[in-house]
Amino acid sequence: MENQKPSIKPIAYTYGLYLALLSIGGIVILYVINQEKNWIISTISIILTIMLYYYGISTYKKQNANLLSIKESLKVGMAMALISGIIAAIYAVIHYGLIQPEFLEGKKEEAIQQMMTQNPNMEGEQLDMGMKIIDITTSKFFMATMFILASLFFGFIISLITGAIMKNDR
Repeated sequence: MENQKPSIKPIAYTYGLYLALLSIGGIVILYVINQEKNWIISTISIILTIMLYYYGISTYKKQNANLLSIKESLKVGMAMALISGIIAAIYAVIHYGLIQPEFLEGKKEEAIQQMMTQNPNMEGEQLDMGMKIIDITTSKFFMATMFILASLFFGFIISLITGAIMKNDR
């Protein structure tokens, strides 16, 4: 008798939500301690992220009669990453749009300063194009898109490695 595959959705929703809460928690903690980056928070976040992917994929494996292929691991991990990325991106847009709008403005000013330092003679059409690019890359939409893409990229890498380690075919 063929083993029926468990559904990925409940696992993806559950662990994707946990991953999103981890990302949101990191944003909030950095805001509260008034820092842009913190290596301790980043390290803890990476470790917890790997653990959450491991537990999500492990849950799928247990529900699948202890069988797991790399393809199934990637499906579970990418579903978790997509859910997490979307939720974290929505929060980031709200956070950097309403709670901490000065963050993106500061990034925009830094980018303008860097552009002008590297090319002090920039003017006319070249300057306009540079400003348009800076406007795009410091927008909430661009930031949200990068959140989702980063989530998918790291989800793929972690799921691939986790799947290779936990792989168990008949």
